[in-house]
Amino acid sequence: MERHTVPLIESFVADLLHAGRMLRRSPVFTGVTVLVIALGTGAVTTIFSATNAMLLRPLPGVADARRLFGIDRKHRNGKEGMSASYGYYREIRDQTHAFDGVVAWNNLVLTITVGGAGSAAYANIVSGNYFTVLGVRPALGRFFRSDEDRTPLANPLLVISEGFWKSRFGGDSTVIGRTVTVNGHPFTIVGVAPAAFRGVYIPLKLDAWVPLMMAQQVWPGHDLDDPADIPLRLFARLKEGVSRETARQEVTAIIAARVAAATEPMAWARNYVNGRIVPLSGLPEDATNAITGFFFLLLGASALVLLIASVNVAAMLSARAVGRRREMAVRAALGAKRARLVRQLLTESLLLFLLGAAGGIAIATGAARALERLPLPDEFLLDFAPDYRVVGFALLAALATGVAFGLAPALQAARADISQRIRDDSPASGARRTVMSNVLVVGQLALSLLLLVAAGLCLRALQRGNRVDPGFDATGVSIAVLNPDSWGYDEAKGRAFYHLLRERLETASGVTAVSFASVTPLTMEDNGKRIHLTDRDSRADASDPGIRVGVAVVDAGYFTALHMPIVRGEPIGRSDDEHAARVAVVNESFARMLSPDGNAVGRTFMDGGRLVTVIGVARDAKYASLTEAKGPYAFFAMAQEWVPKQVLLVRSSDAPGNLAAAIQQAVRAIDAGLPRPVVGTLARANSIVLLPQRVAAAVTGTLGAIGLLMATVGLYGIISYSVNRRRREIGIRVALGARHADVLGMVVREGMKLAAFGVAIGVLLAVAATRLMAGFLFNVSPLDSITFVAMSLLFLGVAFVSSYLPARRAATSDPMEALRAD
Repeated sequence: MERHTVPLIESFVADLLHAGRMLRRSPVFTGVTVLVIALGTGAVTTIFSATNAMLLRPLPGVADARRLFGIDRKHRNGKEGMSASYGYYREIRDQTHAFDGVVAWNNLVLTITVGGAGSAAYANIVSGNYFTVLGVRPALGRFFRSDEDRTPLANPLLVISEGFWKSRFGGDSTVIGRTVTVNGHPFTIVGVAPAAFRGVYIPLKLDAWVPLMMAQQVWPGHDLDDPADIPLRLFARLKEGVSRETARQEVTAIIAARVAAATEPMAWARNYVNGRIVPLSGLPEDATNAITGFFFLLLGASALVLLIASVNVAAMLSARAVGRRREMAVRAALGAKRARLVRQLLTESLLLFLLGAAGGIAIATGAARALERLPLPDEFLLDFAPDYRVVGFALLAALATGVAFGLAPALQAARADISQRIRDDSPASGARRTVMSNVLVVGQLALSLLLLVAAGLCLRALQRGNRVDPGFDATGVSIAVLNPDSWGYDEAKGRAFYHLLRERLETASGVTAVSFASVTPLTMEDNGKRIHLTDRDSRADASDPGIRVGVAVVDAGYFTALHMPIVRGEPIGRSDDEHAARVAVVNESFARMLSPDGNAVGRTFMDGGRLVTVIGVARDAKYASLTEAKGPYAFFAMAQEWVPKQVLLVRSSDAPGNLAAAIQQAVRAIDAGLPRPVVGTLARANSIVLLPQRVAAAVTGTLGAIGLLMATVGLYGIISYSVNRRRREIGIRVALGARHADVLGMVVREGMKLAAFGVAIGVLLAVAATRLMAGFLFNVSPLDSITFVAMSLLFLGVAFVSSYLPARRAATSDPMEALRAD
């Protein structure tokens, strides 16, 4: 076997060296070809790199991630979701036999004070077996032990991330055993997590972990012993040899027993009757499908660019094969077999594609860094850096396209009719390749138009989204998220803080309104509760579940700060305090439920056993997303319903930068130990609702421009080749009296005919393909006629320029020179 292998390797190395020498002899051809391949490979590799980071890469820093699964519940109607109570978690943990360990956790924000300076930290509150089940080892110190997961408030321990360790402690190894203040309580640092570990939701930044048993100190408002408190998420490690279905059946049996025993305190929760076991992918389960569809859509668009680039290269290789037909004929006459010639030419093609892949990886690396700088909330941390999977994908894509699009030109150049090829050395002999070249160019044009239409639809969707009236005015409003719970404040101290902050900011330069709200409007926060339109509260009665209403708890001045119109009655004011009757402002949709004429002022409804009186009706608005349908919404008074975490809203005529400094100074003046709040603008926060459209428009627009450029170059090349091949014919026409306009029209018509075929096929492809984009097109039809017509006209205009340039050169050429050339 070795005797056959060595000559084969030597032959391959010889082919590779010869291919390198041949490509060096044609630096322009080699440079252009590698650039085209690099653009195509770079486009698809960039999107694959992002897809890999979000969907394919296993959880970093954990052991054997394939056996980690999220535990969820499924509604009778097929809806999935619902978090877990602590009691439900304990039953799953203690009664199932399919798992090696079951973990409960959730996200929270802490204030960690070191040396008198507070820092906001994104953290997880976790059961004691969290790190053990994940199979993570500490970089320094230790993690939580199972015996520390039994007694509430007995073990105030803290594990910090490597990033937090380096940024706040300078990487000091003596940090283990050090006491810091967490939400106003002393905690001891026992460990530092490894750099690679980022928790189980990899897009989220993590600074620290605290034990679940410390919930009363770090998670105010959540009582683990209260069966109605359900803020936990669950995951587990499946035992070797146990199937997911077995685990699902065990979980479903526990859920059925809880439903039968009416252990679930809320009637609606008893409709979640089936267990669900899903791979722990690093993304929230309810977002995985949407994110997967979005990335595969972008991956398909980028694959089209690679296909266009490959077709372009195939056309160039085909043209080069014509120029080398005599060389191939001589080599064949000297005894070279056709297979040997094909192998040599294919090696050259593969070398070109591999060089292009190297350039594509470099492009993807730079593009990945650009994607990581997308304007996202502070708690997000993206890492799209290419890894070995991305490099392997780029090389595999290059090899596959190199073989697929290099084989036909190689076979063409190495065909067996030796005598014909030796005799046939005139430029006119390329006529037989014209049909193939035309087909390749039309294919490029069609795919490019498809990309342009996709880009146009995304741009139209973004344009429509930007024009939607959300029902309030975000211009000039600065925001900051504040959470007194994470500072160790109780309700009285928290209310005092908000009161003092309002007083300080109302006197700041340029400020016209200050308020607070439990929800940042139009940032995908979908908060709601069930209320009853009658005077009877029947939460425990499954036959009367009430209606779901979106809610926000707001302070006086909220509607003024947002310029949200009150169409009837009055807004929430400072007199609506804890001593007054409970009140609410409702939107127009809710008002029509309470009163057919929409005048709901004075009407009442029940919320949690308490009677609420409507004092005003606000105009309908967009509360969570631009695509949401109109529905009931209620605004409750902050003075009557305590929600610790609030969003500060300040309307000002001053520049946002000046106001940010004023807000931060006001907070530190009240309590110097508080973390500096991150101040932004409401307009920027609202931009997240159109983030998919922005990304899609940017990516498809870039890909469409690249595709159009390459298709234009391809069309220009085929028309130029046609003009060169017909120089004698054109010279004769001009010598016989043909006008320049006639020659110009003849050549341009040839190019426009190809462009017309490309447009026709591209439109048909777009009609079929753009339906897949319907979910991402905000208020725009996948068959939007304006987009189709505009992109087709743009395409034809560029095609005209590509045809006109070589046509003009042909029309102005010297006929005598053309006649002498052949």
